[in-house]
Amino acid sequence: MRPPRLDISIPEFPADIEWINASFVRVGTLLGRHAVLVWFWDYCSLNSVRALPYLLEWHRRYRESGLRILAVHSPQFAFAGEIGNVAAAIARLGIGFPVAHDARFEVWRDYGNEVWPALYLWDRKGVLRYYHFAEGEYEQTERAIQELLLEIDEDLELPDPVAPLRPTDAADAMVEAPTPHRYFEEDRSGRAVEAGEELSIRYAGAEAAAVLDGHGPVDVSIDGRPARRLELDGPRLYELHETAGHEEHLLTVRFETPALAYMFSFAPGLARP
Repeated sequence: MRPPRLDISIPEFPADIEWINASFVRVGTLLGRHAVLVWFWDYCSLNSVRALPYLLEWHRRYRESGLRILAVHSPQFAFAGEIGNVAAAIARLGIGFPVAHDARFEVWRDYGNEVWPALYLWDRKGVLRYYHFAEGEYEQTERAIQELLLEIDEDLELPDPVAPLRPTDAADAMVEAPTPHRYFEEDRSGRAVEAGEELSIRYAGAEAAAVLDGHGPVDVSIDGRPARRLELDGPRLYELHETAGHEEHLLTVRFETPALAYMFSFAPGLARP
């Protein structure tokens, strides 16, 4: 994954892009008085959902001090390119900052972005000062935010960075890579699942999730033992199982009604001693 150039100026958003939580955002009007954090994400990305609580807290902590978070929703799946589905996810997740609906990947291409999530932090002059791809480095990111805010107002009183929300988020955590995502179709269209059908996968990691679409109950079992029962309520990411550290399991999802299955997704855990 190639790093961005650090001497580039912040790109303006396309004039015709649709926004959620804002009628229109022009980056040029923010410069001078604000630092701008542009965050690429997808509501079906487990890594994005795991990073989101930090973004929400930074928005709460630093909005009045000059930080502006602008999210860019670039979808992995066709249904996530429909603005109604994105708006519903934003409401469910409690996101209050502006979100650009990047259904055609225009902003993604302008940035040369390659991964969900990714963030780019710009100073008040529109110069890129920090970036990070994927999960992690939350403390480093928050300290970079604070540095840019102090450049706007050197008298700001700033809190300590957010404490790690999970063990793998600590700066010194030794993390073991999880099983890669598994798409059910190469073109990322959903695979039809019949009532009574089961989907199983052996995985390693600390968290397992799936992108599913349907309405009705599904039963999740781990290593042949019932783990939880959940209700599908439309196309989105469903978190299935979580453990404290990196573990290996057989995950089975049994559908009681017809559904569409798009992807199994896994998150890292602490490395085993």
